[in-house]
Amino acid sequence: MSRTSSSTAFDAFRMALATDPGLRGELERALDLNVNRVNPSDPGGRFISGGAVEWILAAAAYKAGVISIPGGHSAKGFDLRDLLAQARGLWSVKNQTSANRSEYRLTNGLGGAGNGFTEPTVFLSPHLPGVVFVDPAAHPDTVANARKKPDAWVIGFRHIAQHAQDHPECVAACRLPVNPGTGTHDPGMDYTQELLAPEHFPRLSTLFREAKPASGSIVTELKDLVALKESGAISEDQFTALVTSLTKG
Repeated sequence: MSRTSSSTAFDAFRMALATDPGLRGELERALDLNVNRVNPSDPGGRFISGGAVEWILAAAAYKAGVISIPGGHSAKGFDLRDLLAQARGLWSVKNQTSANRSEYRLTNGLGGAGNGFTEPTVFLSPHLPGVVFVDPAAHPDTVANARKKPDAWVIGFRHIAQHAQDHPECVAACRLPVNPGTGTHDPGMDYTQELLAPEHFPRLSTLFREAKPASGSIVTELKDLVALKESGAISEDQFTALVTSLTKG
């Protein structure tokens, strides 16, 4: 732990995982849950799953003290996206969850390969000993292995694995998950179902409402609605709209 990765932020992140088993455990469980819920092999789930990995790492970096709330810990009304922007300013995230080792896609541009391996990057894979950090300015021998293809810059998995072996100071040790390929969660469907709330879209919401198995008698459902209204979870207007929709159904 005496050597440095060249990044004080990554050094702090690495030390936090090494000295706080609770943080390391939560990071591992969160990454597990993400890959088990949303299948990154599915084109529709890849960006959702990858975005979640960025947020999970940002949350761990925040707990490690690497990034902080703009204006200090007592600041009110800050935008969480500012924290993600801080994390993205520290390193790019390249994540793999496949059971097979494969090259990492570094950059791609509009109709071209992009700018190459030009920014500090953390690499994740179940075949690596943890989160692996590579800084082009500090690790030119590793970066020299990046290759330009017609549509992207890539670097072979073996070069990142060798970097991890040669530079233990660049490894934040943790277990990283394999994609089981069984994730069925559809964030797009959930978002649309929330968007098409029956009190606002009584016709369009019919699709989602009727797809749900019956949870009990209409009397039971009405009692549930009354309880929601009395608890303040729904307004009087929403209650009326839902009751109308339920009794018409």
